[in-house]
Amino acid sequence: MARKTQSKKQLKKQAKRARKQAGKAGKQVAAGEEAVRNLLENQDLHEDLRQLAEAARNAYARVAGNPQALLQDKKVHSELRNASGALLDAKAALSKPGKAKAKAKAKKKKRGGFLGLLILGAGGAAAAIVTVPSLRSKALDVVFGPEEELDYSVGASAPAAASQNGTGAAATATTAGS
Repeated sequence: MARKTQSKKQLKKQAKRARKQAGKAGKQVAAGEEAVRNLLENQDLHEDLRQLAEAARNAYARVAGNPQALLQDKKVHSELRNASGALLDAKAALSKPGKAKAKAKAKKKKRGGFLGLLILGAGGAAAAIVTVPSLRSKALDVVFGPEEELDYSVGASAPAAASQNGTGAAATATTAGS
């Protein structure tokens, strides 16, 4: 009798698991159908995939004969940037068909912002200070104070100058005369 109740409980658990797995499989099939439908009908996705293939083909054609071009050629970098952008757009269009394209366009418009402008300005100022000597001296004067003017001339004018405590050549001459 105990065996029959155990087997009934096990059968119920197995049936419950089977229903759960069937529900998951049904959702996956529905999602797959939606993705295939989107792939067939979405013209923007077609355009993104076409741009991806074209950019990748152009980049490969430039690198095929010269592997160093991958590191040095700016056109290869541009083609790879275009390919990665098209790939991200296609991915977004596949994941969320309706909202992805509008979101991707909104993201493309916002680049940098205030922080990017601030960093660009700081970099430009640093480059100007490093390359222009007059700006460099002005910046050093602002940071460390103006440079002291020292007189290194040798001659008669040096002994005639008074020292800081008021005794100079003139003061010693008067005391020597008395």
